Amino acid sequence: MMASQGFEERVRTACFAAIRQRQAVHGEVLPVEVIREPVVVDGEAVAPFLLQRGIHKPRQLDAALAVTTTPPKQGVDAPYQDHFGADGMFRYHYRDPGSTTARSRSQADADNEAVRHAQRRSLPLVYWYGVVPGRYRPFYPAYVIADHPETREFSLDLTELGARHLDDLAADAPSRAYRAEIVRSRMHQARFREAVMRAYQHCCAICRLRRAELVEAAHIIGDADGGEPVVTNGMALCKLHHAAFDRHILGVRPDLRIAIREDILAEVDGPMLLHGLQGFHGQQLGVMPRQRRDRPSAEFLERRWEQFRAAG
Repeated sequence: MMASQGFEERVRTACFAAIRQRQAVHGEVLPVEVIREPVVVDGEAVAPFLLQRGIHKPRQLDAALAVTTTPPKQGVDAPYQDHFGADGMFRYHYRDPGSTTARSRSQADADNEAVRHAQRRSLPLVYWYGVVPGRYRPFYPAYVIADHPETREFSLDLTELGARHLDDLAADAPSRAYRAEIVRSRMHQARFREAVMRAYQHCCAICRLRRAELVEAAHIIGDADGGEPVVTNGMALCKLHHAAFDRHILGVRPDLRIAIREDILAEVDGPMLLHGLQGFHGQQLGVMPRQRRDRPSAEFLERRWEQFRAAG
């Protein structure tokens, strides 16, 4: 079918709005069952995501609506090595045929052509970044800015700078490179958060709170101090204990016991201070990862403990 320019644009606008609404409810990383829900445009139900193929062109459209990088599986190599290029643009691999049959080759060619169609018409799409199996972080609006047949890759602009910049990429290179670093950081942090939350069974390590919307992945060694987004540099903490940890009101000793700063222990206030902070002084962490490889690094805890002591 030949979709009109207006319909192609309305579908994308509706998909972007739906994604924003779903992120407001479920957070920036969305589960598959949420992102599979269709949007309705002009009476047509359009799916914004397709798990089975990396390039998604709904039957109602002529251009690709979304491209996906599948999340890593332990012990299994990714089918494609999608990556950032030296220019700060994200390199997305062509879809390869799943077999040598003519039908498989034809479908792969059609999907790749759908991405080129989005490029020719400067149509935005969604890039779904697989964080962990079953959960994806969307980047949108993304634009296809180049086709590289020699490497079988497309260049995607994930910086959200918009189509108005596509005609003058060189002049905008510094801003684009800076924003590409932000995108890369968001990818790493999304994967860090999901790994930490899974390791701690989505519970606060201190108070065992299990409300997902109130529990966060905290860095033991922060980004500013060179901390890496790896699970051994993280703990799941509720919003209260995360803030207290970041401000050195609460510390975790290398033997995994909780410490509250002395001036906070001496303070007299309401039940939140007593039960939310002071009452945990001297206790062991309430939740630890089941897998020993996911537990906090002794080196990171020691470094953070020294920062806590210096702050007191």
